[in-house]
Amino acid sequence: MQDLRFLACFVSLIMGILVLNTDVLPYDRPGSSIRFTFGVWDVPDGELGISVHHSDLDDDERLTDVYVSGLSGAFSFSRMLGQRFAWEFSMGGFSDSESETLSRKIERRYRSEYYETIYSGTHSVFVSYIMVGLIYYPLYELDRIESNVLDDLPSFFRPYLTAGIGPYFGWDVRWDEDTITDANFATAMGAYPGVGLDLLLSRHFIFNIDLRYHFIEFSEPLKDITDYSGPNVTAGFKIAF
Repeated sequence: MQDLRFLACFVSLIMGILVLNTDVLPYDRPGSSIRFTFGVWDVPDGELGISVHHSDLDDDERLTDVYVSGLSGAFSFSRMLGQRFAWEFSMGGFSDSESETLSRKIERRYRSEYYETIYSGTHSVFVSYIMVGLIYYPLYELDRIESNVLDDLPSFFRPYLTAGIGPYFGWDVRWDEDTITDANFATAMGAYPGVGLDLLLSRHFIFNIDLRYHFIEFSEPLKDITDYSGPNVTAGFKIAF
C-alpha cells in the first residue's frame, strides 16, 4: 500500500509539472535519446520485491530469509527513422535472489543479547539481455490528424508501440558464506512486444513509462525453471539530444 501511495504521488508530481510547462512543443525534439529506467519483472519463482522473514527454530536459533526478486533496470539508445519510427538498442536485466542466514542468540551478562551468524547462503538468478527493437509513434503529429477525439489529447503525451528481438543470458549461482559452490550459465533467443508513453517535460527531458512482455525459454534450467517469460514494467527518464 505504501508503494502504491508513493507511486501515485510521484505520478501526480510529474503531471503537475506537465500542466504548468505549457511551452513544451508537441513533437519538436532532437532525433536521438538515451533512456534510463527501473522497475519490476514478474519472475516465475520468488516473491516480487524485497522482503524479510524471520523464523525462530528454538529458544537460541533464528533463521532469516531475505528475498530480492524481480527488480529490473535498463539502458537504451534510440534514433528516429523519419517521423513515426525509431530504432532502439537496449541492455538490461533483472535479479531473483534468496539469502538464508542461521544465527544463534548470544547472551552477555552486562550487555544486551545479540545473534551470531552460524551459516549464510545465497541462491541467485541473474538475467540480462541485449536487444534491437523498433518503436512506432502512431500519433506523431496530433495537429495534422482530423479527429475530434484526438484534438483534446494533451500535446505532451506521446504513446508508442514497440517490439524487439535479441539474446538473453542467465546465471544461476549459489554461495555458501563467501564461496561460490555452484554456477550454471544458459542462453536464449527471445523477443518482446510492448507499449509505452513519453511525457515531455521539456525539449530535452522526457519522463517514460514502459510495459514489455519478454518471451524467454532458456536452454538450461535456472533455479529449476527454463521459462522466464513475463511482463516487465519500468519507469524512468529519457534525455534527448
